[in-house]
Amino acid sequence: MDTDMTEDMIDVLVIGSGAAGLAAAISAVEAGARSVVVAESEAVVGGSSRLSGGLVMGAGSRFQKAAGIDDSADLMFADYMALNYWDVDPGPVRRLAERSGATVDWVADLGVRFFDDLVFGGGESQPRVHVPDGGGQHVIDVLLSTCRRSDSIDIALGLRVDRLLVENRRVVGAAIADDEIRAGAVVVATGGFGANEALLAQHFPSAGKVPGAWYIGADGSRGDAIEWASDVTAQMAGDNRGLRLLDPGFVRELEAFLPGWLLMVDSTGRRFASEISPYGILDRLMEDRGDRAWMLFDSSKLEPAAGPTRYKHQLPGWKNRRSTNWGSDMLQEQVGAGRVMTADTVEELAQRLGLPAPELAGTVRRYNEFARNGEDIDYEKSAEFLDALDTPPFCAVEVRPRTVCWTGYGVRIDRDARVLDQTGGVVPGLYAAGEVTGGVLGRTYVGSGNAYANCLVFGRVAGASAAALSLTDEVGAARPQS
Repeated sequence: MDTDMTEDMIDVLVIGSGAAGLAAAISAVEAGARSVVVAESEAVVGGSSRLSGGLVMGAGSRFQKAAGIDDSADLMFADYMALNYWDVDPGPVRRLAERSGATVDWVADLGVRFFDDLVFGGGESQPRVHVPDGGGQHVIDVLLSTCRRSDSIDIALGLRVDRLLVENRRVVGAAIADDEIRAGAVVVATGGFGANEALLAQHFPSAGKVPGAWYIGADGSRGDAIEWASDVTAQMAGDNRGLRLLDPGFVRELEAFLPGWLLMVDSTGRRFASEISPYGILDRLMEDRGDRAWMLFDSSKLEPAAGPTRYKHQLPGWKNRRSTNWGSDMLQEQVGAGRVMTADTVEELAQRLGLPAPELAGTVRRYNEFARNGEDIDYEKSAEFLDALDTPPFCAVEVRPRTVCWTGYGVRIDRDARVLDQTGGVVPGLYAAGEVTGGVLGRTYVGSGNAYANCLVFGRVAGASAAALSLTDEVGAARPQS
């Protein structure tokens, strides 16, 4: 349902209608709020959440238990902290781990359909990636339907908030030009800033400096809340954090996983990782190598494909998925365009790429030996993906981490989703959830579904926390309900 901004006091104002915002609205009502308004700057509900795969990382869900997977919040917390070298905020991460499985169950109870199969996203000790049948749009559809069934939730589209209202150092609402909406508590769930080139250059330079970088999220991800944060002296965290995917730059299409048959080398002409490593790990490794790598293959991959491109990470529902960037037709086209380099020998290919020829030739010889023996003793790549490069001409294409998936700089929150100020106190009346926050997601993207879990879990936490505050006055007495 739509609504106009009103001067009447409401219990909770949620700014943003992605997974975090909608989860916050629903949870606020579940916690007792009787009037919630979701203000969305765009003409459509869902933000970047509707454009994503909607994968959710969760430990201890009923889906794991049904699959016989023995997982726990403690195990997820340990995995998460280790992969990020403890360079994240442990309090919120602990809350994320503790609530993740229950949150998967919660959205399933609302109507989200998950595949029975769970998968490893990468680096975690147990498969805890839950894949929705219908992607992020399906999750948003279910959350939106739940909101619309509630008499306590109104959704206002096309309303871009430009400032927070602050009285006596407490956030009491938000405004659009001369229109104000006053609330007992405010939840900021405005998403990231991937659509703002200036903020990318400033707060995610690893993405902003890559030629041809492009953002997969919504146009509304402009980082509006970063400006508001300065008005309430909020702490900020997460500079130069986010997720980038390797991309040959042929077409702008989200392809999270690389075909398993590629051979990857850096500027030294040597391998530096398994080509089927998790994309979050590859992003981190690429940054340490100047954000340039080359993918090698032979002419057999230019022939019409007999079947789908082979991936290690075959998500449920993707069994027959074909790659756009790495399909044989596209590769042949890019050979003609000069973007895929070819040569009759590996040494000649190295010269064309500007790579050291002895090193590259040695790398290919060693890799081909692994393929013949069916074992990669260097990087432990699965034998089924060890395709020898033995059919000239040999081919190579440069890849860069061009696809920007999410941004990690934002307001710092505590485990109750309260926004912290510069002195370590809380900003009264202000909560935040999802991509707008910083400090919860680290430099290493953990598995698949890290960002979506962050949105849903802290959306729920923020909504419940905001409702609890809105139902009390400044001295803790119950506030009358109208």
